[in-house]
Amino acid sequence: MNRTKVLLTAILTLALMAIFIALGFWQLDRARSLKELQKPYQEKPIVALADIASTKSNLSDVAVNRIVTFTGRYVAEFDAPNQIDKNEKSETWLVGLMEVDGGGAILVVRTYREAEMPKGTVTITGRLLPRQFDDRSEKKEGELSRLDPSIVISLYPDDLYDGFVVAMNESVDGRSIELPRVTVEPARPTVPGYYWQHISYVVIWWLMALVVLFMPFYSRWRSKR
Repeated sequence: MNRTKVLLTAILTLALMAIFIALGFWQLDRARSLKELQKPYQEKPIVALADIASTKSNLSDVAVNRIVTFTGRYVAEFDAPNQIDKNEKSETWLVGLMEVDGGGAILVVRTYREAEMPKGTVTITGRLLPRQFDDRSEKKEGELSRLDPSIVISLYPDDLYDGFVVAMNESVDGRSIELPRVTVEPARPTVPGYYWQHISYVVIWWLMALVVLFMPFYSRWRSKR
């Protein structure tokens, strides 16, 4: 019975220690992530949309903010009111739903002015951003309350890419379409808290692991006394 109790105590101690140590490493990772986010965003080379993203799956971290290029045809157009640009100016953006060559469709922010929807094959170069989760306006016909492909899923029978692209350039047959373009800051993932706050939690969790390790020896010492 004594051996069973010792074995159970050892297993419980090791399990709790493993949990506290893992929590410490988790907080340490969050502290590193927070420090990384404070660095200026480094632009990466232009890449084909299909090389870093696919339909029916969420955008990966490596895909967010990349400058992508692809070709396709516009199949619908919407207004997206109350969008905020790089200068924190509220505007109504003109957004096209593009059927991408090779399959699928994606939302493309074209401009903040009225513009004719180009016909034929259009080549896009722009920044790939994650979908918006909060509504910017009321839901109305012909308008997008937020830039989220799930809103247009009923209008397009094929698969959709996650997120949306803010177009920097559109061209048809090699001729660039001249429009005032929307400028946005690269999306920055958020990690709650402050760097030293996360480091303090690392210390706390690892101290808890030491306390758990010490407790069985303390109990035995108390029993002997």
